[in-house]
Amino acid sequence: MLPRKKSEADWAVEILAEKQEPLHYKPLLQEIAERMGRKKDANTLTSMYTRLNLDNRLVYQGEGYWFYDSNRVKPEG
Repeated sequence: MLPRKKSEADWAVEILAEKQEPLHYKPLLQEIAERMGRKKDANTLTSMYTRLNLDNRLVYQGEGYWFYDSNRVKPEG
């Protein structure tokens, strides 16, 4: 079985876990696009932002800031 490709939200979790602090969505989306080798145009970034909104691992802090809360993730098993 092939490993699953990382999603935008997976990259966001990785970046936010590395930073260990909330990040504003603009630099977060720019970093995700950079790591994924994707364009940084408005349509691509908007699409990525929509997917971040749908992932329950990410916490919106207000004022455009996102945070990864490892306590919200249930261990598998």
